[in-house]
Amino acid sequence: MSTQKIIFLDIDGTLIDYTQQLSQSTREALHLAQIRGHMLMIASGRSKPSIYPWLLNLGFDGMIAGEGAYAEFRGKTIIESAIPQAQISRLYAYLDDQKIGFYEESNSGLHGNRYFLSETARSFGISQEVAAENLQKAFPGLTFDHQDYHLDVNKVSFVMRPGICKAELEEIFGDYFRIGIWNIFGKGRDFGDFTQKHVTKASAVAVLLERLGLNREDTFAFGDSFNDIEMLQYCQTGIAMGNAAEELKAIADHVTNAVTEDGIFNAFKHFGLI
Repeated sequence: MSTQKIIFLDIDGTLIDYTQQLSQSTREALHLAQIRGHMLMIASGRSKPSIYPWLLNLGFDGMIAGEGAYAEFRGKTIIESAIPQAQISRLYAYLDDQKIGFYEESNSGLHGNRYFLSETARSFGISQEVAAENLQKAFPGLTFDHQDYHLDVNKVSFVMRPGICKAELEEIFGDYFRIGIWNIFGKGRDFGDFTQKHVTKASAVAVLLERLGLNREDTFAFGDSFNDIEMLQYCQTGIAMGNAAEELKAIADHVTNAVTEDGIFNAFKHFGLI
């Protein structure tokens, strides 16, 4: 066991709150952990283009993005696991045919289909202009009105609406994809996503540790949602935020305060990371 720890941190609801703000206490905790020599890694469901540049500029050693489909360490790409063409083409065709608003998350950008903006506006009861502004603030690099699939897609996110049945989607696409439900503002079930069944944050952590020659016993993981469950279980110490889903709290080694209540700082202090 090393005194240097590897700390994997989710973004939304963990590092930042649902107004996309990073608290001063979290900023201080990250800085103090870096001074102590610990490695800091982002581990997000977001794909790389939607991770805020100002967040990356805080000096993280690397990232896991796209639910584990992509990873890099100190500027070097470690994992690139795009959805195969046969799978992304059939998924794109089905969603577009059903006039479901969705966007592809790829390493080159975020590509909304021709229904994504209007469906998002309808879902939130706002104009398309306001929807576009809010979406591009939350997801930098998002563009709209694409009419064909791309070949470097990590995952696909779609707008929930009445009539969309998760069980039906799982019956059609469950041979290859895992279907999840998520939201932007920390409540509700606004969006769903398709991710590759064999790819998770935990699988990416395992590959990173092996490639970099690091020990699993030196790992910490922080998260707040369902897509963090495997990562918290895999890492030596799994920490759920106070605002986390109850299912995550149930499997965590430790539950800290909420993201808006100095949760990261208090947990770093509790475990002697700072």
